[in-house]
Amino acid sequence: MSINVIYESVVISAFLYSIYLLIFKRFAKQQSYLYIYLLVVIMVDIIPVNYSDSFPINRNTLFLAYILFSLLYFGSIYHIKIKSGRFRFLNLALVISLLILNIYGNTFDNDGRINFIAIVSLPMLFLYESISWYLFKLENIDENKIMDDLFFWISSGILTWSVFFIFRAIPMYFLQDNDPQLLNLVITAFSVVNTIMYILFLIGLIFIKDERTSRRN
Repeated sequence: MSINVIYESVVISAFLYSIYLLIFKRFAKQQSYLYIYLLVVIMVDIIPVNYSDSFPINRNTLFLAYILFSLLYFGSIYHIKIKSGRFRFLNLALVISLLILNIYGNTFDNDGRINFIAIVSLPMLFLYESISWYLFKLENIDENKIMDDLFFWISSGILTWSVFFIFRAIPMYFLQDNDPQLLNLVITAFSVVNTIMYILFLIGLIFIKDERTSRRN
């Protein structure tokens, strides 16, 4: 079984489980509407790959759409989760700045390649938000297990993804022109990391507790 098949299976499994939580458990807020994000991933990164003839859309255009959506989605859920005025101000400023740079900036070069700003947008936001969540959690320790918090798994996933994505994306076009074999190796390694991120998301969904019940207890 190829890593791409495993990746797609994990993403779809996480999406289906999130839908189960939505329909049968009424866990929408508890999972921070993660099913919406997972649906976008399926529409951008799975369906066009497997049905490319039916979706003749440039992959870079789809990836840019994914970047814009992810900036809004993760910016919003962390803005709600981390109850810190300083974080919320900086988070809002960072999200708005990155959106403006991506929407009004020169996103593609003459060869149709995504530029540097678009490439580093998500890692910048993910690093800031995940590290901020860890710090916020350390400053606000409670009796709940950290593994029961979905954001522990989300933050762990996007932090891991961001670190590896920087090494995968920044030299991408250089390697494409000068060392395609090394680029293929880097892409394969990143596919493993990508799969790990969604496995962490799935584990986080499994550990979700009913917040209404826990309050009564």
